[in-house]
Amino acid sequence: MSVINAPETTPTPLTSAETRTDNTGNYPFQSAYQRNKAEESEWRTFEATAYIALCDTGCTGITATGLDVRQHIEVDGRRVCAVDPAVIPLSTALTIRLADGSEIAAIALDTGGAIKGRKVDVLMARESDAWDFGRQAVSIKIDE
Repeated sequence: MSVINAPETTPTPLTSAETRTDNTGNYPFQSAYQRNKAEESEWRTFEATAYIALCDTGCTGITATGLDVRQHIEVDGRRVCAVDPAVIPLSTALTIRLADGSEIAAIALDTGGAIKGRKVDVLMARESDAWDFGRQAVSIKIDE
C-alpha cells in the first residue's frame, strides 16, 4: 500500500454568510454551526396558553428555576413563560408573536406538567388576563 502525500491545507473558518461546496463544487451546504444559528433565528409555531402565579390547583408562585413570581411577571423586561426544556432550554430569551401580530419579549424560566412539545404558557398578573389570552397559535423565535 502506498501513501500519497497530499499538500497540507488549513481549513478556513466560515463566516455567518459563507457556505461551502463539496469536492465537486456542485452541491452547496452549510456547516452545522450555520444550520443551528439559522434554525435559532427562525420563527416556529407553538400553541400558547396563559397562567397565573397562584391558583387553586397547586400553583406555588415559585417557578421551576426557583424564581418567586408572586409579585412580578417579568425579569429584566421579559415576560416569564413556561416551556418544555427539551424543546426550549430554560433561561432562553425568546420573542413570542401572538395571533394578533403583537410581540412579547419573554424568558423561559418555568415548566409545567401539561407543557410538552411545542407549547408555551405565558405568565399573567391576573386570572382575567389569562382567560382573555386563551389558547392560540403563536410564533416563537429564539433571541440571540
